[in-house]
Amino acid sequence: MRKALSIPIIFMILTALLALYATPLTVKSFTVTIAVDLAHGESNKYLNYIMGNITFVKWKVIEKGTTITSDLLADVDILLIGQPTVAFTPDELEAIASWLNTGRKVLYIAGDSDYGTGPTTIDNVNKVLEYIGAKLRLDQAAAYAPDNPTPTYTYKGQEWPVNAKAYYRMLAFVEPDNIPELNTQIIDEGITKPILMHGPGVVIWVDEKGFYHNPVKDTFPGLIRIAWFHKAYIGDNTPPAPYLYDPLTYGSGSFDFVAYAAEYWSDKNVVITVAAESLYGDYEPAWASVYYGVELDGPKFVTNLIKWWISVITTKFVTVTQTQTATKTVTSTATLTVKETLTQTITFISTTTVTQEVGTYTLALAGVSIVLLIALIAVLLMKRK
Repeated sequence: MRKALSIPIIFMILTALLALYATPLTVKSFTVTIAVDLAHGESNKYLNYIMGNITFVKWKVIEKGTTITSDLLADVDILLIGQPTVAFTPDELEAIASWLNTGRKVLYIAGDSDYGTGPTTIDNVNKVLEYIGAKLRLDQAAAYAPDNPTPTYTYKGQEWPVNAKAYYRMLAFVEPDNIPELNTQIIDEGITKPILMHGPGVVIWVDEKGFYHNPVKDTFPGLIRIAWFHKAYIGDNTPPAPYLYDPLTYGSGSFDFVAYAAEYWSDKNVVITVAAESLYGDYEPAWASVYYGVELDGPKFVTNLIKWWISVITTKFVTVTQTQTATKTVTSTATLTVKETLTQTITFISTTTVTQEVGTYTLALAGVSIVLLIALIAVLLMKRK
């Protein structure tokens, strides 16, 4: 009789072990939502092209006349602000700061050169950056490149002009800092051509004491330089004077400047991206694929930038603790650190869902406890027989 009972008992043990080792964690999913601000004087130029081609996210447009509030941003993961000509109210600044502080967010904000009404836009951008506690800023200046003749720059093995047939139609070269932990290789993946930045400014940064720094030479922890102007110089069109780049020094010659930069807040998993011109709503936005006969990788760059943002804010390290009680007196606890990755299941083609999948793992101590309990029951049953 003991021998007959041992077969179902062994089967029960094996079944319990198999169930433990094959049971995955709960899979969660959510939609990455990008909000685009049009409420602060921004143009919507090329926005329909961008939203129509980038379909792996959900788009939300903040229309003219709308006030940015915490409720409006509640479901937003990425906020795009392109060339704001109207200042943000104190309540809007607080709503944006509070939203960022919830973590796993991206703020993209773009400015202009200091030509015409540009100084107001630059000031609006810098006030947002100052309020949220970012280091990045835009200088009150313009980036230009000589024409007649126009210098060339070797990019990805090919010679390119540094402007599109005019000193203010700047071409920027996507050369992100190599930071494997933040997947920055995504940003220039497949890009072989420059991008357009029509009449741009330049990115600088400020320290805790209020001193401005040149990001080409001086960096800070968390700084990611993304795109560059080469063989360029600084123009000063309208007061106030540039904060950093004195035109007496930088107003002629051949210099490098940062056109796009990001700032990563590791404690909150937040990315702040600052651009000297906008990917939408500009006179000719960065989405452009050709301009004055120069072929560009604008659509690919904008798509890559969004892919990169998603890859950063949907990946983090967490500690998972599970507790199971086998009897009233025996408790087994297993604690392990796993990489929680929100995997883009469709490789960026035609869905808005990003899946959060921690993975399959076994709580070893809990498994041992259950196996011991089953074995104990089996022994008792055999003794009774």
